Amino acid sequence: MRKKAVMIIIAASVIGIAGLIYYRMNNDDKGASIVTSGIVEGTEVNISSKAPGRVLEICCNEGDSILKGAIVIKLESDELAASVKQAEAGVARAEAEIRVAEAAIEGSRADIQGVEADIRDAEADVERTKVDMEEAEREMKRAKSLFDEGLVTQEAYEKALAGYKSSSALHESSKAKHSSAVSKRKSAAARLNTTLSQLTAAQKGLKEAEANLLYQQSRFNDTVIMTPISGTVVFKAFEAGETVNPGVTVLTIVDMDNLYVRTDIDESRIGGVVLNKEADIMLENSPDKAVSGKVMEISRHAEFATQRDVVRGRQDIRTFRVKIAVDDHSGILKPGMTVTVTIPK
Repeated sequence: MRKKAVMIIIAASVIGIAGLIYYRMNNDDKGASIVTSGIVEGTEVNISSKAPGRVLEICCNEGDSILKGAIVIKLESDELAASVKQAEAGVARAEAEIRVAEAAIEGSRADIQGVEADIRDAEADVERTKVDMEEAEREMKRAKSLFDEGLVTQEAYEKALAGYKSSSALHESSKAKHSSAVSKRKSAAARLNTTLSQLTAAQKGLKEAEANLLYQQSRFNDTVIMTPISGTVVFKAFEAGETVNPGVTVLTIVDMDNLYVRTDIDESRIGGVVLNKEADIMLENSPDKAVSGKVMEISRHAEFATQRDVVRGRQDIRTFRVKIAVDDHSGILKPGMTVTVTIPK
């Protein structure tokens, strides 16, 4: 009987222990605050130059505050300023060529109008001298017939013949003038086409000159660099007088007024994290100092697994990136600090 009681006690103990293990396995961390580590970060801008050159001026030192839009770096720009002047001169030349071409076009059009007036006058002269010549020819033939019949003197006939020859010569002269006027119109039209082509070329040249000016001005503007954000200089790589190359970071500026904490929370606990949820931030080296924060961003996708869940025999544990905005009026947080994040239930 005693042995049976012992067996019952042992069985009850096993069941109790199994139940406790099951409870812990299924309720681990439920209802508890989420405590994890994180890194203080902020909006960071690396300021570099687009153009190579020697640093003429650099605004500040590490730790200095600076406002958005302030000039932080000036590079020597004499050569680029000369390039801008040359480009401006190129634009002026192209504009002058356009004015010359436009004046030539106006001149050619005026020439065409004048020649067309000459052509109209010449056509009228051709018609008039033709009528005169035909009349003189009839008069000459009539005088010849009368002279042959002995009804007029030879002098009268020769006079009529001379009149015919004179009017015929005038008619030929008027036709020659008409042909000359037509030829002049063709020449004027050809000159107009040439000047129109010159104008087109000059306009193209102006566009190219203006594009070059914009390019040179852009290069010149690149010698003056401004900060796109307000913040604090946390890194300074160059001093005045040193030469920088394009793309190399000269200054790094961090927006210290909008710091946040980046942390990674494993998938088993991420369900307890929601946007705008309160959080406490404590410094690793000063646990008595804390600032408040709110969850501002939760990654939609899991990161790579951070550990293998070999104890429970399940899949590897993955994490989700979480950002927490901090309310650090005292300025105790600095980018790169390691902090402890507590997200209450």
